[in-house]
Amino acid sequence: MKRIAVLLGATGLMLAVVPSTFAASKPTQSIVQIATANGSFKTLLAAVGCADPAVGKALTGKGPLTVFAPTDAAFMKANLTPDNVCTALPKATLTKVLLYHVVPGNLMASKVLPAKGQIRSLKTVLGQSIAVNQGGTIFTTSGNTAGIMVKEKLFNIAATNGVIHVVDSVLMPAL
Repeated sequence: MKRIAVLLGATGLMLAVVPSTFAASKPTQSIVQIATANGSFKTLLAAVGCADPAVGKALTGKGPLTVFAPTDAAFMKANLTPDNVCTALPKATLTKVLLYHVVPGNLMASKVLPAKGQIRSLKTVLGQSIAVNQGGTIFTTSGNTAGIMVKEKLFNIAATNGVIHVVDSVLMPAL
């Protein structure tokens, strides 16, 4: 009987230690800090810098926000680079495009991607919705599509103020 009590006590101690040992570390950087450190989001960061200041404030603020972040390659599909993004689009249009990439809340992939055969609608900070299928394809109100980089495992990037899902195209709202 004593051996069973000791064994149960030891098992309880092991179970108490395991979660803290394997717990995911808490993020230490904001969405903008992560994008800056990565180096693949120069055009996005340039766009944030010349859009309405409220965009930059939101992305560095408390959040939580979910950002569908287009890479430099995604912006290149639209012929946008860090050098021309601030002049290629009017400030108001650029602000709308950026706000269309942001959804309120901390939505990990399990909350973004629907069950097989379904579509999940997410309302962006701009007020227009995007629709997402199980494979990570995003359908916009303007009719274009983008993909969350699921195969590359570039999603669920946790930040202190939300989460980043990298996308392969710029999301264009209805303007």
